[in-house]
Amino acid sequence: MVPPETNASDSASTVGKELNAGDAQSLVAGLFGVTAGNRSCPDLIIDSCSCTSERSKGPGRQIIRIKVACSHGELLETLQSSLLPNQTVTLILSNNKISLLKNGSFFGLRSLERLDLKNNLISNIEPGALYGLPELKRLDLSNNRIGCLSPEIFTGLTSLSKLNLSGNIFSTLPLGLFVELGSLKVLHFSTESLMCDCNLRWLLQWARNSSVRIADETVCVYPSALQGRPFKTLKESELSCDGPLELPLFQMIPSRQQVVFHGDRLPFMCTATYVDKTTQIQWRHSGKIVVTDEDNEIFVEPVIIHDCCLISR
Repeated sequence: MVPPETNASDSASTVGKELNAGDAQSLVAGLFGVTAGNRSCPDLIIDSCSCTSERSKGPGRQIIRIKVACSHGELLETLQSSLLPNQTVTLILSNNKISLLKNGSFFGLRSLERLDLKNNLISNIEPGALYGLPELKRLDLSNNRIGCLSPEIFTGLTSLSKLNLSGNIFSTLPLGLFVELGSLKVLHFSTESLMCDCNLRWLLQWARNSSVRIADETVCVYPSALQGRPFKTLKESELSCDGPLELPLFQMIPSRQQVVFHGDRLPFMCTATYVDKTTQIQWRHSGKIVVTDEDNEIFVEPVIIHDCCLISR
């Protein structure tokens, strides 16, 4: 829930001072200080950050609700949660350059209800990165570089009702990914390479059994027969792996014929979409599998999996 607009009598807003080159290295560590005039909302020393606070309205004990926004900046890491006010209910870190969410990144922000991390460079989320957020209701991880997702990432998010994973680099989602999210009501997971096949049949069943609404804009990209179809309108029988395999990416380097001379070294690499654990790459010559043969100077490197979404060899 985004805190409503506040007036001068019940809110405080501070915008940071400009950093010089020497301060850049302590961007995260020395982010906040507390003013004597309003100890519920800290002073920010970064131009891209602002902080507003308001008192809850209605009868009974009034509670300070704080919104911290650090958007369109140069943040490389999340803010230290120990330096944020305990009453923070909204934290906006969108449009930065954050690439990693470490274990315990937001631990201690027990009042946090909205966390916005869209439009960053996040490619790795450690298990426990979102632990300690029992009141979190809205989480936006859209438009990052996330390929690997596991149920452990969402441990403890018992109040989460809206999750946006769209615009990342995964093409499928692993079985049971949202088992920890018992309060989830709305889910977005549209990507440029979304494969609507048997590996997502579980998700369709789970969404219907859990009354989770999948966003209209979450549409299939592969296979071509389902391209453009909203995922939520599919039947389980349409999510099949029986047809010809269509991969979002299948690339071989070099891609053209090469002129080589005796004694030259010519490396080959094949990269393809990583569908599931059964996905493998084998090199063949004249119908036979190529294996390492040191005597003939043939070396076959081990398979490498990149961000749970690409496989190469």
